Amino acid sequence: MQVRIGYVSIALAIYQNTPSSTFTYKRFQQHPREEAIARAIEVGRKNLQATQRILYFNAAHGIRLYRMSSSLVPLATHPEVGIDVREVYAEELKRLGAFARQEDIRVTMHPNQFTLLNGADNVVAAALVDLDYHTALLDGMGLDETNKVNIHIGGVYGDKERAMQRLYDNFAKVPARVRNRLTFENDDKTYTAEETLTACETLGQPMMLDIHHDWCNPGTQPPLELLPRIAATWKGQPFKMHVSSPKDEHDFRAHSDYIDPERLLAFLKGCKALGLERVDVMVEAKQKDLACLKLAEDLGNVRGIKRVDGAVLTM
Repeated sequence: MQVRIGYVSIALAIYQNTPSSTFTYKRFQQHPREEAIARAIEVGRKNLQATQRILYFNAAHGIRLYRMSSSLVPLATHPEVGIDVREVYAEELKRLGAFARQEDIRVTMHPNQFTLLNGADNVVAAALVDLDYHTALLDGMGLDETNKVNIHIGGVYGDKERAMQRLYDNFAKVPARVRNRLTFENDDKTYTAEETLTACETLGQPMMLDIHHDWCNPGTQPPLELLPRIAATWKGQPFKMHVSSPKDEHDFRAHSDYIDPERLLAFLKGCKALGLERVDVMVEAKQKDLACLKLAEDLGNVRGIKRVDGAVLTM
């Protein structure tokens, strides 16, 4: 089984290179509209250039999984601004996508916690705009549908069963091009892995398992028991999951700097036993790329696991 390890947004090893520089609406309002839009577009262009450097870094270090920042283009989804990212950044996105394909780097995105499909009507309307933005970036890169956009199910709003039904009802509003990339992740407080899996099976969408969230918010069945059903939701696409380690026992939900490999290793052995050909592991840790490569090193030192590239292993 092949294991690919990735990280989120920023490569700390690259000096002063952020893909998420901001341009707020307050600053936008301080300039004539045409000038303000030009400034917002230029900030987005610099963020995309920073992302290109990160992809170069990833390729050079054997990292084949990467989550792009959701803040690449400031104000792109603001109702008073709006930027057509596929049109404005056509060349930049084309270059990013061509390089990602050339280097076999799987690219994903994860909108913020407010992008929910089971909230109030205005929340859902904003979520649909945000999902379109994320999908447009990946579409503009020319990446296939294994490159995903991941969200959580949402809130309970006093009635979990009714809230889940609202998700099902609102899913009909999601365009096909967005659905083709969309995954749902279990969270650390509300929807367990079992509940999220049921939603994914009902909607026909892949489930993004987060094993740290499951430790925080366990259901009646552990992830290894659910694994055959979770893997089946991916319908032959490479299975992808999230891993993080608790900061400490007092702040268990917070992410630590690096990853403790022991619990992940037990789960990966279960994936191998199931016969999965590949598992993509997204590291959510404070030390970003450094944590990604450290985890690859730690796992590569385990008997029976071979490190074949910077963050690619076989077991």
